[in-house]
Amino acid sequence: MASVNGISETIAELRKFGSDVEKMINAETEAAAIQIELDAKRLAPKNFGKLAQSISHDKINSSNYKVTVNEFYGAYIEFGTGALVKVPPGFEEMANSFKGQKSGSFKDFIAAMTIWFNAKGYDTKNVWIACINKLNNGSEARPFLYPAWVKGKKDYESNLKKMLTHLNRKI
Repeated sequence: MASVNGISETIAELRKFGSDVEKMINAETEAAAIQIELDAKRLAPKNFGKLAQSISHDKINSSNYKVTVNEFYGAYIEFGTGALVKVPPGFEEMANSFKGQKSGSFKDFIAAMTIWFNAKGYDTKNVWIACINKLNNGSEARPFLYPAWVKGKKDYESNLKKMLTHLNRKI
């Protein structure tokens, strides 16, 4: 067997075994999407759990899935804000789509931070100072989707290569 590098090359080699293998590839692709979703949910910072609950996977077609975060603030948690933004390689286009977006008013921000302060048992009389500090200094990135994607991609490639090795042993 020739050495194959990468997911695309491995899938191309697998497809040489015929149409039955396509079902195996599709099942492995769906399993990878589900695993990325589960890992992202596990890694997502928890306050009330809304962020983790909003993570889902969707089927685009038989061999393509996407994992999405459906809370508007997910990107701000993933990449950070202001001067503290950190965008991992390959996610630049996604991060740029959120750049400069504003959602909600300062009043909404104070209300959300007040809920958070109460949940943590902090004194809420100076919550507005914390809000101004966050706006001026930004928030550090707390990635959850990117690490899940990196692990999922590595596992997906490994599983496809194991499938190829198994099929090559059969012939």
